[in-house]
Amino acid sequence: MRNGLLLASVLLASGCSLLGIDDRRDEYLQAGSIERTTIPAGLDAPVFEDALVIPSVLDPRGIAGQPLELGLPEALSTSFGVDQIVIKRLEDTRWVFVDSPAAMVWPKVRGFFSDNDIPLEFADPARGEMQTEWLRGDGADAEKIFEAIKLDPSFKRGALTRHQFRIRLEAGIRPGSTEIYLQHKTLPVASMIRSDVVEWDGNSDNDELERVVLTEIAYHLGDTLNSAPAFSAMAGTVGGGQKAELVLDEFEPVLKYRLSFERAWATVGSALEDARIDVEDLNRSQATYYIYYDDAEVREPGFLGKLLGGEEEAVRVEGPANRYEVHLVNTDDEVHVTVKRDAANLADALIAEKLLKIIKQYST
Repeated sequence: MRNGLLLASVLLASGCSLLGIDDRRDEYLQAGSIERTTIPAGLDAPVFEDALVIPSVLDPRGIAGQPLELGLPEALSTSFGVDQIVIKRLEDTRWVFVDSPAAMVWPKVRGFFSDNDIPLEFADPARGEMQTEWLRGDGADAEKIFEAIKLDPSFKRGALTRHQFRIRLEAGIRPGSTEIYLQHKTLPVASMIRSDVVEWDGNSDNDELERVVLTEIAYHLGDTLNSAPAFSAMAGTVGGGQKAELVLDEFEPVLKYRLSFERAWATVGSALEDARIDVEDLNRSQATYYIYYDDAEVREPGFLGKLLGGEEEAVRVEGPANRYEVHLVNTDDEVHVTVKRDAANLADALIAEKLLKIIKQYST
């Protein structure tokens, strides 16, 4: 009995070839659809449903029919090397970058105002916007003004100035990230201007107070984001649209940013720095970064380096074989980023794709 079971196991493990059945795996890969059965006239024709439709294959890389060697899958997480919460500034625009989706960030931002007893006039998670009521508070500097704003109303009846804040959440450049913007408006208490017709034009009346409040929000998120997680399903639709898209191509993959050119230029430079890719030089007028990149180079610190909080610098890979140019081209509403060997020649498409993926995942 034991020998019979052993023989049966061997036959099953050996596959179909021992039973005289050919291995037809290659034929399965080349299989296509067949024509439907034609029902003769005069007979009932059943309703046919294509339950196993073979979809059209999109092949932007042009690799159909070529042998493909599969390696290890790419890491699911792309957050290494990027701080979870960072205050960013570009010219007159300041925002908080949070490496978490808006659905998780929204409840914590609302909690900031609740914890500080600052009432909200409205909060719309679907649009990603909230606005405070008009708040009285005076002070010699921004920190003192914000402290006064948080005081009980009975302590600030004599305040001569009123303030209002509007907060906007947008989807970040990196997938699963959020950007928080804030505007501040102020009016004298005795002003004849109607407070409900104040124009929100993207500029704050007090830039320093904007900075103080955004910093307070960032610290609050740092303390609360990972404790007692909260989720807002409506805030999960917060948009602003996809700000970065990698378009694959057989010859020239392109990373498309839906940003201003200044923001895209700064984003690429910051991403190269955070990814520890060696930038030899840059030319702002020609919108080009000159870099050294080896796609086989491991750029992340080892386990002990991560555990001890240390950072390892990338090994310099200088040499003509590893020199590339990262070009930015400004279009009507997008900035396109491509990789070239030099001004006249494209880089290998797969190497360009890897490099653009790195730039995208480190973009903040």
